[in-house]
Amino acid sequence: YFLFDQSFVIRGEHKEEYSQSFRHLEFLSALSATIADHYPNLTIDAPSILQQLMDGATFANAFSFDPYKKHKAKLPASVPLHQVDMYNETLQYVSFGNIAKKSHGVLDEALISQDLVAKASARCSLIHSSYLVVAEGMEYSDLVDQALRSKAFDDMSESETVAHQNSKTWRIRRHEYSFVNDENNPRFGKGTTRSVKKEKSALQQLEPLLISFKGKVDLKNPDCNIYLLEGICDNCVTDSGPKGITRIEDSKLLKILARKISSGAKVSVMAPKTRICITNTPLEPIAAFILCNLASIRENDKVLDPFAGSASVLLAASMISNSVRTVGIEIASDKFLSREKVRQDFSTRGLSQPLGLLIGNSMDSKIREEARKLIGGSEFDAIVCDPPYGIREAMSGSDSGYGGSAALFDLIDAIGRDRHLGTPLLKRGGKLVSFFPCLRGDNIEDLLPSNERLKRAGLLFEFKREQKLNSALSRWVLSFKSS
Repeated sequence: YFLFDQSFVIRGEHKEEYSQSFRHLEFLSALSATIADHYPNLTIDAPSILQQLMDGATFANAFSFDPYKKHKAKLPASVPLHQVDMYNETLQYVSFGNIAKKSHGVLDEALISQDLVAKASARCSLIHSSYLVVAEGMEYSDLVDQALRSKAFDDMSESETVAHQNSKTWRIRRHEYSFVNDENNPRFGKGTTRSVKKEKSALQQLEPLLISFKGKVDLKNPDCNIYLLEGICDNCVTDSGPKGITRIEDSKLLKILARKISSGAKVSVMAPKTRICITNTPLEPIAAFILCNLASIRENDKVLDPFAGSASVLLAASMISNSVRTVGIEIASDKFLSREKVRQDFSTRGLSQPLGLLIGNSMDSKIREEARKLIGGSEFDAIVCDPPYGIREAMSGSDSGYGGSAALFDLIDAIGRDRHLGTPLLKRGGKLVSFFPCLRGDNIEDLLPSNERLKRAGLLFEFKREQKLNSALSRWVLSFKSS
């Protein structure tokens, strides 16, 4: 979750191979694109907005447990330390208070509305849901008092209902967050954070608020989803249970009352097992979404994947915005990869078809020219790719010109040649976002493309993030902006 100074909260998806910084960066990138679409007259573009957000946004954990601090609540030996980090990152406050200062007044905190947060969250693979925070405190009575004084439930009240002649249905759910392997404070079942018994008890204490709602309860498809989010923190008081077992008092959990405003991206609908076009090494959905979001893909953007494979990146781009125009280049022939099945993966999901799925080597200038013709001879807004290496490299053939980091370098050189000839592949202000392999023991700084190479291509390095695949290999996300 993320909590905002403007009283928003976003629930994160825990993926151990993706660091917390990936979640922050994906969300801020998505938000930058959403802001740019909503305010087309801003004097800065989406990549520049992202830079201001990265400089001005701050994150802080809401649930925080320090295993090295002297507690009455000791961390059980059954709980590994990495779970503490995951727990602490479950719910986070986000502040945009420095945005105006960092952007010299171009951006302002007031521009980041509830609707924009909801839209940005809805396209993120590492976010589960986003919420409007109504109240927080250590006691249910605190939540009731704050909620009644706020305007967060005005549309549920009698006066608002009469004005609109409509009663909104609602439901409330309580979720309690703890450590997965905590034998002293066990969860309510495998993989669940909800206890119906505790939820009923909480509802009774929230009754002064709930009786103000004039709509009916709907447990299946309500108009208003309300959540009570609770978790332990360092200042929780504990009681010693039988045989010295430490228990956390429910009344001493940090409590947040929130109203759901959106869900995150449904990446499971493009999981490999759901695909019609099946390949040996498809790019996983979360990775595809992260690449597209870090490219700040916007509505009606023209997107190229020069190493398209089974088009996972293009699928993710179309799911983010079905108005994008996509083109893929893939060296593998139809003998190894069926373009027809790739197209079926789009049509069966109700997504607009790629403008082209070209067979050929993206280092061939004729193939790149054909790709440009498919978008009317103009430049692409974003180039997003996962260059082949390992198994994928072997599939394409040793003489293909592909190969680990060399594939990205060749692409950058091709962008430079096209730019020199006056037929740029990437528009000014557009982004190149790519994965980049790095073996254990290698220094990523020594492997990056040189400043001279980037200058020839008209590219500026923006940022990098590491994803550890295994003990021997990492892949980094690299982002460049066309100048």
